[in-house]
Amino acid sequence: MGSRPSRSTRHALATAGRGILLATTTAVALVAHGAALAAQASPYTATLLRDVRGLAHAVPGPLPVAIGYLSMQDDSSAVSDAVEGGPKTRIFEVTPAFQVRYPAGSIMVDAGMDREAAGGASGFRQDAFDRILAACRKAGLIVATHEHLDHVGGVVRSPAAAEVAPKTLLTRAQVQTLVSNPKAAGIALDSAAARRYLVVDYDRLLPIGPGVVLIRAPGHTPGSQMVYVRLASGQEVILAGDIAWHMSGIEQQRQKPDTTSRQMGENRTQIGEELAWLKNTVLPAGIAVAVSHDGTELQDLVRRGFLHPGLDVGGS
Repeated sequence: MGSRPSRSTRHALATAGRGILLATTTAVALVAHGAALAAQASPYTATLLRDVRGLAHAVPGPLPVAIGYLSMQDDSSAVSDAVEGGPKTRIFEVTPAFQVRYPAGSIMVDAGMDREAAGGASGFRQDAFDRILAACRKAGLIVATHEHLDHVGGVVRSPAAAEVAPKTLLTRAQVQTLVSNPKAAGIALDSAAARRYLVVDYDRLLPIGPGVVLIRAPGHTPGSQMVYVRLASGQEVILAGDIAWHMSGIEQQRQKPDTTSRQMGENRTQIGEELAWLKNTVLPAGIAVAVSHDGTELQDLVRRGFLHPGLDVGGS
């Protein structure tokens, strides 16, 4: 896989659906831009946020009007399981997919996992997972915050996988993990399967639709990324994936428990930089941060008008 999408991939991205496209000429320019950022001690600065906001209009078209989400598995665990030094208090956990909605069309962020992959957990909701797959089928483009089973299962091992693969945008780092070092059975890709997906590489930032910018954020996994969304209302949201498992990890600048983090192979230096950026730069700028598995925080973002419960799948 080269550093640029192939001609056929660029064409597919440009026609991914209903006004949603990848500005590939901008993406090429960003390779050099990202290389300059990489020379800094840490790329997570106020300048990075300024550049993210500036790219919100890099892809022409109406801005998104809403962000919906739906969890296909609800659970609870102690804060101490998610945050180093946290209390034993039980917290509400979710496994969601997000839908960035346009006046015509949508981008899906993450795709959940099937019942078997979830291990038959009592909190698994088949109806919710079916709705996530329906939303993926309807979407013009699908991206993943990272390459773990509960985030990419719906696009690599589900009844919809073959249908949605041609409009699923994976980064080269995500594909490399899924091919060479998958973290769970059933999500491994061989080189032939990997070619079904749209595979891109970028250094720091990549606009993928009006108001939507990918932010490279390795640490939790090599292919981790955040998704910035600017809505037509002016509201801004960063879908942070699993950089933290609970909002208190950002607020208190505490990572996941050390043993858990090291077992997963996280880069704690990179995650520390990302947590600091989210707390000290992003939140003070009035941008909401959605931590994927923190169910209580997502409900709070619904109350504040940043997120909406449920996914739009048309007539279903």
